[in-house]
Amino acid sequence: MDASSISIGPKKEHRIDVSYYSHLFRLYQHLQIPAKKAKFSFGWYRIRQDTKQQYEPTDVASYTKNESYLIYSGARTVGSLDRVELDTNSVIDTFQSFLTFLWTSCIVAFSYFQILFISLYMHHSGHLKNPDHFICQITLDEFFKHYRIHDYFAHQVFVPLFAAVCTNSYHSMLKYPASDVLEYMALGVFEESYVAGCGVQQVVKRLSAPLEHIHLKTQIVHIRPATDHRYQIQDEQNKTYSIDHILFATQGNQAARILKKLAQSDPRPQSRRILQDQIDMLRHFQYDTALVINHTDTRLLPSNPSHWKALNLAMVDKTVDPGHSELIVSSPHDTTMTTHILNLTHHQIAKDCLYLQTTNPCLSVDPRKVLSIAWFERATVTVKSKRALQTHLFTVQDGEYQLGPCQGKNGIWFVGSYCWKGIPLLEGCVASAEYVVTKGIGPSEGVSVHVPCLPVHLRLLGWTTRDDCQYHCMQAITQEALAADQPVHQYHGKWPFYRLFGIQEPASTLFSILNGLMHYKYFFQLRQKIPNSFRLKPAYVGIAICGMNAWLWSTVFHTRDMPWTEKLDYFSAGLYILYGLTLAVLRIFQVRGLWAAAWTALCSMAYVAHVTYLARLTRFDYTYNMLACLTVGGLQTSLWLAWSVWNAKRRSYAWMAGVSVVLVSLAMSLEVFDFPPWHLVLDAHSLWHAATIPLAPLFYRFLLQDAYAESRIGQSLDKRSS
Repeated sequence: MDASSISIGPKKEHRIDVSYYSHLFRLYQHLQIPAKKAKFSFGWYRIRQDTKQQYEPTDVASYTKNESYLIYSGARTVGSLDRVELDTNSVIDTFQSFLTFLWTSCIVAFSYFQILFISLYMHHSGHLKNPDHFICQITLDEFFKHYRIHDYFAHQVFVPLFAAVCTNSYHSMLKYPASDVLEYMALGVFEESYVAGCGVQQVVKRLSAPLEHIHLKTQIVHIRPATDHRYQIQDEQNKTYSIDHILFATQGNQAARILKKLAQSDPRPQSRRILQDQIDMLRHFQYDTALVINHTDTRLLPSNPSHWKALNLAMVDKTVDPGHSELIVSSPHDTTMTTHILNLTHHQIAKDCLYLQTTNPCLSVDPRKVLSIAWFERATVTVKSKRALQTHLFTVQDGEYQLGPCQGKNGIWFVGSYCWKGIPLLEGCVASAEYVVTKGIGPSEGVSVHVPCLPVHLRLLGWTTRDDCQYHCMQAITQEALAADQPVHQYHGKWPFYRLFGIQEPASTLFSILNGLMHYKYFFQLRQKIPNSFRLKPAYVGIAICGMNAWLWSTVFHTRDMPWTEKLDYFSAGLYILYGLTLAVLRIFQVRGLWAAAWTALCSMAYVAHVTYLARLTRFDYTYNMLACLTVGGLQTSLWLAWSVWNAKRRSYAWMAGVSVVLVSLAMSLEVFDFPPWHLVLDAHSLWHAATIPLAPLFYRFLLQDAYAESRIGQSLDKRSS
């Protein structure tokens, strides 16, 4: 990881990493490596040359015009476009520039949200994971044409940006699978960008700390089949090692060349066939050569210093002849020259000198200002390579990744950024290595390999490492907002809460338990105190059962918010509300016999239809569910309120029904006054749950007194008839 890095600063106290694209919260959390939020600003600019005069490659940058045409600042998902200031005093030019900025902003904003909405729809519909869907079979270029993405945004903004992210050429970027780019956008919506809080040397040090046998500067010169073990390897000092497993943590094209030599020397026919299958698979993966130069030459930045941003994306015009130099990426220069101003994202670096990192320089840097040079190859994804990955390296079965047929049959395994789904980044290296070790090498050797995992109490509540990382990320952002006296934001429609022993919403969980206990208490009272002769006793007891069920799943849901717990919470709440309406009609209108059976059956069918509709949806219909519950609940409240008013004089206890349903409705109205949780504990939703605790006894006391009164009336009628 640190091979191409350099140290800068007066005391060499800062380390610049080359090609450090991402970080994995789980791995870094285990290694206790801090992560810090980073906001990147972007600037797009064109490099032109007015004269046709030939210059030395190292002097070309002094005679070019580096003109910005788009500047973006703000968050990763939604920010603002800044106006590009022109060096002119003409009113006409200024007005024309303003109109151009407005028109460009409209194109960029519309096209960006067009692609964003498509990516979100495709992601949440599951199409991006369905290899048979057309979106997984087309390239980015075909995607632009199919959805009529504006050419300016597609080729002047989007492709240069992602060519910088993927470190490849424009041609390779247009051949990228559209699904990978869309998934990258969909998963990054409203997510913050983070960088490691320490240098790459510390990461390497902590990664290698538990290792006992480390071979540095050791070159393997031969791999041969062996009799006692699968393979025998020989290093440059003629030392041999017996090996059972070979794990290629190299580029795919390098692994293919090594395996080709091994296949030529392997006398075993079956082994040669497996090796040939692996070689054929690796040939599907393509690479683009990239050059990274760390330097201090500001000539490569936009000509106007006010346009300098953290990431500066340059397109070189055909009028520029950069010449030939080892400090220029290979021709043709159909790639984005990306210059990262390190001082703007690493604030601990001294401001007395700008430290720049340019990837794929299309103009030569002043050799006197070069700090380091690194060449490397970056995997670029194609539709064919993605298909090879899905069918040979890591297959998907029942939504889970499994090792493919080219992994480990002959003791040879493949890991790396190219071996994982999506854009090749560092997480692909870690994820593929984890799967190979835990699901491949470990089981084949009869060894159970456990990835460092969460505490037992979190795992018991269904927390995954991803969930835990999202929680800590959410808390970090929230604490920064509170410290800066900024508003607290919701995440996927929910407020951030302090977690207690894995319980996501402790206050709502506690109040749900107390509500459930209240219904549990009156369940026994209804069974014991209501006479068996009362015809509605089963129905009255049933309301307590539905209440206990509703608050049970409310407790589960607020303990752990998952899709299935959320649905059970909503379904049980809907059952409780509809059962209340069923009971209200039976009691108020004195419905008996076949009419009672018909009404109960009708309500039962309505509930089954309600649950079936919601359960079949790929995304839960919150609007419909809320409308259905409010409608049924409103009918129930209206019936009991009207009945209590009508019977106020004849039945001294009738007020209990009306008051209880009105108070419950008022308690529910707390949801309208939604506000950030107080001390990240109490919000409007939890207060609603708290408010319903003392209200349940009032309605149950009404049911008890009503049952007693109705039983006495029934007994009086029986005596008269006898």
